[in-house]
Amino acid sequence: MYDPIVVELVEPGSRPCFIGDRSSCRYCGTTVASDFGKKKNAHAYPVALGNKTLFSLDECKACNSVFSVYEDALTKAIGPFLTLGGVKGRSGVRQTGRSDGRSKIQHSVRDAGRHLHVTSPGTPQDLVGLDQATGLLCLEMPIEGDKFVPRYAYKALLKIALSLLPKGEIGNFRNALTCLASKDAVPHDGLLQVGFSYAYIGNAPPTLGGCLLRRIDDMSPAPHTVFLFMAGSVCFQIWVRSDDFDSLAPDDVRLSTQWTSQLPKPEGGYHPIQYSQPLQFDWFTLQSQLQPFEAFELIFNPDTTEANFRPVARQSEG
Repeated sequence: MYDPIVVELVEPGSRPCFIGDRSSCRYCGTTVASDFGKKKNAHAYPVALGNKTLFSLDECKACNSVFSVYEDALTKAIGPFLTLGGVKGRSGVRQTGRSDGRSKIQHSVRDAGRHLHVTSPGTPQDLVGLDQATGLLCLEMPIEGDKFVPRYAYKALLKIALSLLPKGEIGNFRNALTCLASKDAVPHDGLLQVGFSYAYIGNAPPTLGGCLLRRIDDMSPAPHTVFLFMAGSVCFQIWVRSDDFDSLAPDDVRLSTQWTSQLPKPEGGYHPIQYSQPLQFDWFTLQSQLQPFEAFELIFNPDTTEANFRPVARQSEG
């Protein structure tokens, strides 16, 4: 149903890579050379998610300032995943929860090993349970979490998608580009739907990837362009609406692509990362909300010592 038209990866040790050109800003259209600043002024992917090497040349300083608000919202939306995964942003690995709050997760590195310090309300008996049928232990870690503005977080994903769009196709997405200039502007009518999925949590692979998918059949009622963005252990997907080619697609279409990434191993070959079936979020509102997950469960097998985290979505988020 879809073909990839653009794929951009950021991996550990990557050399700096620049996309676009400085003939004009693809968002506001300025052609004044001094409006762009240094070559590394604009990150194509958020630096808070670990991007140190992929930069956009066709993003001016003024637009970059607006977009930083969107990127902050997206980072807050998945803050617990970044903490548990040890993802290093501009100032290191972020803490989840306020320092003076009841619940928080902190990441540190000691003796060349990663450590997590979790503070949660309640007694150990309240937080730890045993599944009698499987023998597995379950530790629940409530998350006080950051608040984020859903529409801003959505527009962060939209901006990333548009930054990868081939220059010759910009004319098909003028409405999407224009809405980015005003923080509160709505990208389009209807839901601002986000498909969110995750792979294993903890020790997140330090790889970022963006993929624009294009519908093969022009007469199909499916979205014309879908964008997937992989950031370590999480994966987002949004519908990037075209001005002219999406009249047949219903507004309430589900974003349900189940994605597998092939990540390189140090010793050679590739390791598949399978993401879950996407949860469906509507990030239309401008009202600040707690990030979408209320807790993480640590499932531990005392016989094999294997463990994995499982996020618990807030009921109001679907």
